[in-house]
Amino acid sequence: MILEHRAYTMKPGLLERFYETQVERGFDAVRPVIDRVIGYFSTVSGPADQVIHLYAFDSLDDWQTRLHGLYGVPELEPYFLNVRPLMLAQENRILLPAPLPELTPYFSAEGYWTPDDPPLADPLTIRNILVEEQIVQVNPGMLGKYWELLEYHGVPAMTPLKTNIIGSFFMMVGSLHQVYHYWFFDGFDDRTRRHNAVRANPKWVRYQDEVRPYLAGQETKLMVPAPVPEMVPLFRHD
Repeated sequence: MILEHRAYTMKPGLLERFYETQVERGFDAVRPVIDRVIGYFSTVSGPADQVIHLYAFDSLDDWQTRLHGLYGVPELEPYFLNVRPLMLAQENRILLPAPLPELTPYFSAEGYWTPDDPPLADPLTIRNILVEEQIVQVNPGMLGKYWELLEYHGVPAMTPLKTNIIGSFFMMVGSLHQVYHYWFFDGFDDRTRRHNAVRANPKWVRYQDEVRPYLAGQETKLMVPAPVPEMVPLFRHD
């Protein structure tokens, strides 16, 4: 399977209008893609007015068939005309699941989560869902070493994050040697508590010391689910 990562940056103040256009368009005409959506998320840290959306597909052929087929649908033309002027930029990346099963419980070459599966969390139970996207830039040629150190020293220390993992992925098309980690939390305090517990573990301290020479950078975005339930099947009330 592959994961598509899209980042749409809106013109200032037009984020809510973007979501309104999705509702006005409806979801039947975009069913081939919405059936593979993981979720749309709005940034609350990092770039302002940015929407990150994630999709899982069988393959590049599956991605191309589902996505490119939409551009020839006549009833979608008004939507494209309305939504494109709202944006400053559009980017996409193609990612693959991490080679560590502990970090990809829902997404792997053998199978992956779809909107037909149970959600990871119910927003009526976890009312302040916060999603973290952590991007790690690994030095060229050192991705294998990164996975090795993470498996033997990092993962054993990450127990406080285990129940909150969405998945980990690495770049296939885009900036090479990048790793994307995703978790969800019940608000900022829950995130802080869990990360602090990881950092206090001596195994994590050792992992940080050993992996540091192989890293070129790291950044984090915090996001909240889109306000439209159809756009966040990963977190929904069944």
